[in-house]
Amino acid sequence: MLDVRPVRPAARRDAFAPLLDNPRAEMMRRHVRDGVATHSVPAAGAPQAVTVFADGRSRVNLGTNNYLGLAGDPQVVEAAVAALRQYGTSTSGSRILNGTTRLHLTLEQELADHYGTEAAVLTSAGVNANVAVLSTAGAPGDVLLVDGHAHASLHAAAAASPGTVTRFRHNSVESLAGRLARLAPDAGAVVVVDGVYSMSGESAPLAEIADLCTRYSARLVVDEAHGLGVLGERGRGAAEAAGVLDRVDAVTVAFSKSLASVGGAVMTSAAVADGIRATALPYVFSASNDPAAVAAALASLRVLRREPERMARLRENGALLRRVLTEHDVPPVPGRGAVLAVPTGEDEVTVAAWNAAHEAGVYTNAVCYPAVPRGQGVLRLAVMATHTEEQLRLAGEVVAAAVRYARGETARETAA
Repeated sequence: MLDVRPVRPAARRDAFAPLLDNPRAEMMRRHVRDGVATHSVPAAGAPQAVTVFADGRSRVNLGTNNYLGLAGDPQVVEAAVAALRQYGTSTSGSRILNGTTRLHLTLEQELADHYGTEAAVLTSAGVNANVAVLSTAGAPGDVLLVDGHAHASLHAAAAASPGTVTRFRHNSVESLAGRLARLAPDAGAVVVVDGVYSMSGESAPLAEIADLCTRYSARLVVDEAHGLGVLGERGRGAAEAAGVLDRVDAVTVAFSKSLASVGGAVMTSAAVADGIRATALPYVFSASNDPAAVAAALASLRVLRREPERMARLRENGALLRRVLTEHDVPPVPGRGAVLAVPTGEDEVTVAAWNAAHEAGVYTNAVCYPAVPRGQGVLRLAVMATHTEEQLRLAGEVVAAAVRYARGETARETAA
């Protein structure tokens, strides 16, 4: 009789060891124990310009991606409620089975129209939009060239492709050109960048990158998660602002920013969209976007298209906060989107600055390694169209004081 008792050799490594003995996880636990945790801070209300947090305090919120201020907007909320009543809480199936509603088709049609593409494909998250297009692109021998600072989902999605992945230096046209020049003559190539980089607020040099893609017959994929609703005459992102949107082969977006929802989409040609729908794991094997989220994104897209003044206010607010921070000796990384990154350096300074601002009534994002390179931490700030001038001036002064305090405090501890 077959012996089915488990055999556990004493020398076998524990495959869960990277999870159980994770230095990053231990640091996060330590921060929780010490009362200085900067992650997963619970809110008690919608992410508005001034947000109520679970500790009962209201803070000026510079830590949300709700760029147009539509999360919690009555017209968006009502659209979601109406969809909830009509379609229920879930489609309970993937798009190719029972997970398609008229809402899904309408949002795809209006996104394609907004971007001037033949088609759009919805996914249940912005991350999945990147996985959908990049995991199905390329064949063995082809190469995906990804900016070194691109969003983690772009790197993970490219790694799932049958092709080979190589990185080029962040925003370096020279580095990308060198790698393209060294490719085998018959190798397919896909260049992958963020339109706006989520942690720094920098824009990619898309005009030069598009020229290189034309020169070397490479495809171009641009993640506009942080450009949608922020840059470009019609709010279509950094590619529109650079005048090269018509030269981008696939645009990916996340609904969790300007569209005040959850989900993502790929805007591309009809043939590429068909290929995604036929083979991409996030489309074929994942439950489709819930109807309330689709309705919220659709309502937000319609607001964006008919109320361009929201984008104008957003840009004015970004310029104002940049001026205030610079005037108070903590200039952010140069950029023109809704994201501002104030350099803090070492993790200890970043955490101390975050805590000081948080206690003073301003919520920000503390960004440390591995989200950024070691020693290059930032306080990530994000403006909304609904922030007032008074709120932004106050918040800018608070953040500047917090960063200066944290730098001085860390310097004193080092000296001691």
